[in-house]
Amino acid sequence: MTTPGPKPTPTHLRIVRGVRPDRVNLAEPKPKKAKPKCPGWLCDDAKRVWRRTTKQLETMNLLYEADQDIIVAYANAVVNYERATRLVDEQGVLVEGRRDGQVSNPAVRVQRDCAQLIRQFASELGLTPSSRSRLTVQEDDADDILD
Repeated sequence: MTTPGPKPTPTHLRIVRGVRPDRVNLAEPKPKKAKPKCPGWLCDDAKRVWRRTTKQLETMNLLYEADQDIIVAYANAVVNYERATRLVDEQGVLVEGRRDGQVSNPAVRVQRDCAQLIRQFASELGLTPSSRSRLTVQEDDADDILD
């Protein structure tokens, strides 16, 4: 279940902006800054997306070990989107139904659902232009900012 309203501002940004100290979460968990391991069970296509995505996240200084599962889900969503898109390209948007009529290709729904998942995961990982505009990456930990 989602929480209503805008997403909370990260702690380090609250500190930089000079928010009242009682509104700053000094106990915010900090994930380990390390490259997560690609699961061996991923298909080759998903591994390709995994490598491309982790390379981008590492370049942006946003790669954390704790994000392994969301990167796996993102990679699988991208692969499923690609497969559904190929099916739609081959079969068309409309396909023959059971009763001689044409119906919407089920792959269109899969394509749409995967596109929505990709957008959500990409936003969480900082891979969309709008999500990057809200991020600031600092080399130092938030503890150093407090000092």
